[in-house]
Amino acid sequence: MRFSFLFIILTLISCLVSAQQLKKDGLLVGTVIDTSNQKAVMGATVAAIPYTDTSRQTVFLTDKNGGFHLANLQLGYYKIRISAVGYRTLTIDSIHLRTDRADFNLNDISLSNQSVELSEVVIFVEKPLIESKEGNITFNVGESALSNGSTATELLKQTPLVTTDADGKIAVRGKEPKILIDDKPVELNAQQLQDLLESMPGSMIEKIEVLTNPPPQYANEQGGVINIVTKKGRVGFGARVNLYAGTRGQTGISTNFNYRRQGFAVNLNAGVGYNEFQTDGYSNRTNIYKDSSNQLNTINSSFNKSIRPNLRLNIDYEANKWNSFNFVAQYNQSNSNNSGFNRYTNIDRFNNISRLSERTIASEAANQNPSINFTYIHKSKRPGESIRLISAANFGWSRNTRNYFQEFLYADNTPTGVDSTQRQTNKTKSNGYSVNIIYDRQLSNKKTSLSTGVAYYRTNSDVLLVTEFMKKPEYTFLKSDLLSNDFMFHQDIISARLSMKHIFKPGFSVTAGSAVEQTNFLFELFRDQKTEYNRYLNFLPFANVNRSWKDGTNLTFSYRRTMRRPGIGELNPAIDYGDPYNLRYGNPDLLPSQSHTFDLVAGKTKSKYFTNISIGYNLVEDVFSQIRTLQTDGKTIVTWNNVSNRQEFEASTWAGLTISRKLRANLSASYSYNKYDAYDKLVRKFRDGGTFTSNFSTNYNPNDLWTFTGAFSLNRFANPQGTVRSNISMNIGAQRKLFKKKIIVSINTTDPFIQQNNRVFTYGPNFNLESYSRTQTRNYRITLSYNFNKTSTVKRKTADVLKTIKK
Repeated sequence: MRFSFLFIILTLISCLVSAQQLKKDGLLVGTVIDTSNQKAVMGATVAAIPYTDTSRQTVFLTDKNGGFHLANLQLGYYKIRISAVGYRTLTIDSIHLRTDRADFNLNDISLSNQSVELSEVVIFVEKPLIESKEGNITFNVGESALSNGSTATELLKQTPLVTTDADGKIAVRGKEPKILIDDKPVELNAQQLQDLLESMPGSMIEKIEVLTNPPPQYANEQGGVINIVTKKGRVGFGARVNLYAGTRGQTGISTNFNYRRQGFAVNLNAGVGYNEFQTDGYSNRTNIYKDSSNQLNTINSSFNKSIRPNLRLNIDYEANKWNSFNFVAQYNQSNSNNSGFNRYTNIDRFNNISRLSERTIASEAANQNPSINFTYIHKSKRPGESIRLISAANFGWSRNTRNYFQEFLYADNTPTGVDSTQRQTNKTKSNGYSVNIIYDRQLSNKKTSLSTGVAYYRTNSDVLLVTEFMKKPEYTFLKSDLLSNDFMFHQDIISARLSMKHIFKPGFSVTAGSAVEQTNFLFELFRDQKTEYNRYLNFLPFANVNRSWKDGTNLTFSYRRTMRRPGIGELNPAIDYGDPYNLRYGNPDLLPSQSHTFDLVAGKTKSKYFTNISIGYNLVEDVFSQIRTLQTDGKTIVTWNNVSNRQEFEASTWAGLTISRKLRANLSASYSYNKYDAYDKLVRKFRDGGTFTSNFSTNYNPNDLWTFTGAFSLNRFANPQGTVRSNISMNIGAQRKLFKKKIIVSINTTDPFIQQNNRVFTYGPNFNLESYSRTQTRNYRITLSYNFNKTSTVKRKTADVLKTIKK
């Protein structure tokens, strides 16, 4: 009913605006800047020249911010000619104004002051929803109707080859990637990264790049690189406000303010979002002993509410064409409340209830994660030579309080009089800092370039876990030293890298290099009065061969020695007693997992389509995996262990098709098959299995006021101790621009037919487990956006009056 009400409102607004429908006249806007110093060029002449009649050109003089605004253009093909005193004339060719795309924002257009007597011609190419080049993927978020009101996490789920598992971990072709924001690495732990992406509004993102063939400084990342590029705004002042509400209880507001002028830019994003999720599920476990077997059946349900405020300040300053600075300050917070219910039923070998209990859980969590980043770039006067200094620091505070009340029942569901009340409080303080120096240089032959760099990363976590039980009849809480913990975690990573790229001829290049990394980590276990220490040194060579042809065909072969190091979640020895029948903890003795990775990618890119096929083979050593084992008391221990080697056979494809200028479609799919050693199959009951991921998206623009977008995914994940059944997700969006495109109304539909659910089968040496969970993901969301962008005020002139300008 709530969605129907919102839909009726949107329909009424559309009908009212349809009565005064905007004319199908073209619009071209943009900003002219100086290439050398990035300053606005005032008074430049911008002429829109139609192909059908070159004498009917429209001319505009840029304002003090370099902006131009060519309106009321007849539909058709145009070339844009930009000229200014002291600058080389620039012509942008092949801009097609039409009913389904009557306006274009050309953003920043750079004029060069070198060789003024020469001219330059650029062919204009429209941005599709998905682009592919040399095996890398770009998701142009701004072209999607799904971006308004979405979070970065939701948009990543719609990006080709990218998936998220039930725990929220991001993967590219089944492997964990390196996350960058504006080409800068995000050095956060898994929980902090998840909080950041959940709080980052999609309206601040310009595009998401998936680099399956990453640059040398990230060549050893097993899952490649995901680079989230934020919007920078036009020269001058601009602002945008987004309000959204959904039927699942989702509400929020996000704002953006930007200012750019003469090499200085400020971009501020702020917002807050509220979310509700309801989950339910069950698990059925059969414990197999030498002389008998029994069952533990559990049903559960929970309701979660969260508030996520966020703030991001980005400042760019170009002192001159040789030196530039960037400063980013970011803050995101998560406050959540969760209430849950569990019912545990023990069934003996005679199929009678031997034990019955119910447990209610109430938890409150608060997380705060501020961070800062400073970048300095110096470009030498020698072509291709630069040095980059990237430094960052992050901090985190979290508090999680869980209250448990467990009551034991007779088989007829009447209370036995035995119950217990427990309280757990987990306080975590974390901080980290990093320094990364990258030096690039092109040699005198202009065909060979060197890239080298050093980096240092430091992380610290202080974890205090206090477990208390209520004592009756005094009704006071007493601390349990056995179930409490207090420790600190420190990790240092020092790395150095050197690589060389040589271009044998246009379209044919070879890159090779190596990195060396030293990792040290230390657990200070204050409760147990001991320390856990480990260190390892790794050499990580890499090489790739790239070949491309003029017909759009490209071929890439690469070898990488990659490493997956365990994080605090896998290493943390503190026991989680949240589920009394499934105790969980990490293993500080874990070794990193290394892999020999071979990939062959072939692709073809044409004006109407692109297609890529990739095949790969990985030999993974010292695999660390989560293992569940049954104890004699009927409980299971869930921890992490290094298992034997694993072979991975991979195949993936991603393709896009332009059916017409109004309709485009994209498809990606990947399959990887894991093959384990005989020891793990025999002792741990591991089984070979495959992971399949797929994504289909389409974008339809019937005219320049309407946009329709759909994204669908089907995934099935491998489980070394069993299988995980497929899950389907769907997101459909419609976007309408109103009142001279100042107001944008969007409707998003998430999982309208099938709710998100996961069913997992796990088989151990002496137990079988089936678990199922379903999350209320169905949501109908409406988003209202208003743009405050200030347009140029200089009046336009027609070439009928100034025909001489043309020549």
